[in-house]
Amino acid sequence: MMMSLLLAAPGSAPGSAKIDPMDHVLPHALFGSEWFTNHHFMALMVFVVGIASLMYVSLRVPVKSETAEGYVTRGRFTQTFEALCVFLREEMTRPLLGDLTDKYIKYIWSIFFFALFGNLLGLLPISAFFYLLGVDSLAHAGGAMTGNINFTAGLALISLFMMVFVGIKENGFGFIKHMWPVPFKPLPLLPVMLPVGLLVFVLELFGLIIKSFALCVRLFANMVAGHLVLGSLIILAITAPMLGKSASLLGATVFSFLELFVAFLQAYIFTFLTVIFISLGAISHDEHDEHNGGLDEGARPGDSIDEMLTVTGGAGGGQ
Repeated sequence: MMMSLLLAAPGSAPGSAKIDPMDHVLPHALFGSEWFTNHHFMALMVFVVGIASLMYVSLRVPVKSETAEGYVTRGRFTQTFEALCVFLREEMTRPLLGDLTDKYIKYIWSIFFFALFGNLLGLLPISAFFYLLGVDSLAHAGGAMTGNINFTAGLALISLFMMVFVGIKENGFGFIKHMWPVPFKPLPLLPVMLPVGLLVFVLELFGLIIKSFALCVRLFANMVAGHLVLGSLIILAITAPMLGKSASLLGATVFSFLELFVAFLQAYIFTFLTVIFISLGAISHDEHDEHNGGLDEGARPGDSIDEMLTVTGGAGGGQ
């Protein structure tokens, strides 16, 4: 991104064009097309890089060996991927989805790495690379795909579909029944209860939409804000006096590393919230009641274990 802002627009001398921090955020049409923008190009880049990376990792992860050492994953890149996958499955998804983890973990991995690669590739000076090569049709090819609300809305809609799909698949009619908690009896009260049930059902549906909207806006806003701040610091480093140049350039460098951290953080948050929303519909409320039904008000889950140990210790002492 830094190189993209330092270079001028195609067809002009370097440094002669007006520098705009929004240039790296707003969509730009490529190849003379009205609909194919740099964000579409970056989405294709994410797809290609993601598939290539996963194929490379899959070939280096051992699946058959005659010795224990043969099952050790080698290579830092492959080990990093494996560590991320294990963390997402065991530390983030399994505590929420339980036995359903292995059933839906492929989607969780896919949504995480797609968002992560979209964030990371948006930090690379791809536009500057094509500009230096003289490819004017791709001089605006860079930019963060996740900085476009249309793409984050697409990811959120897929997550919304998974919320409903998993809820219906795992609970059947129980998923709809939970959204309509008002009973249809006694019959004399049905004219009153029916509008109330309809209102609750609409609110439940609206809640699903709000969850998806939160996913969409959170990722979009954080990525756009980070790029705008970084772009402003770089512009200040170019236009400010010498002392200001040094301070701004140092700030831009530090903020670039912060943006690298934010790229991982926002991909994790988007995935984590998706898992939470899916688990709300996937795990039936009857199961929650069975787990929590034996606790009195104010009791802790560990109290029953403590009482058991106390009783056992007392019996042993009596013997």
